[in-house]
Amino acid sequence: MKQITISRVGSNHPGGANWTYCIWLVSFIDTNQPYCMGHTVKETFGGDSRFKHLLETQTKHKVIEVNGVYTSTGTPKITGVSKMLDIESQDFIDECVEFLNK
Repeated sequence: MKQITISRVGSNHPGGANWTYCIWLVSFIDTNQPYCMGHTVKETFGGDSRFKHLLETQTKHKVIEVNGVYTSTGTPKITGVSKMLDIESQDFIDECVEFLNK
């Protein structure tokens, strides 16, 4: 069985911006494999909800959101956000659909 889970692991507030990136760990789980693969991705303004809806309509697989390690206080600042894939980017969506439909 294949499954994708998402877990919020932190946030990043770019200097001078009036918005914040939410940082998610997206795990690709295949119960037929002894390991799983994951990506750390960024999103803004509800991208996680749109990502879940898009994958569920394209693949008929339910994306599970799990409680992550994120807390609003004491979370280390996440750097390197500019190099992360956006959760709604077509490249990332395509990779998720390919994994689920293989």
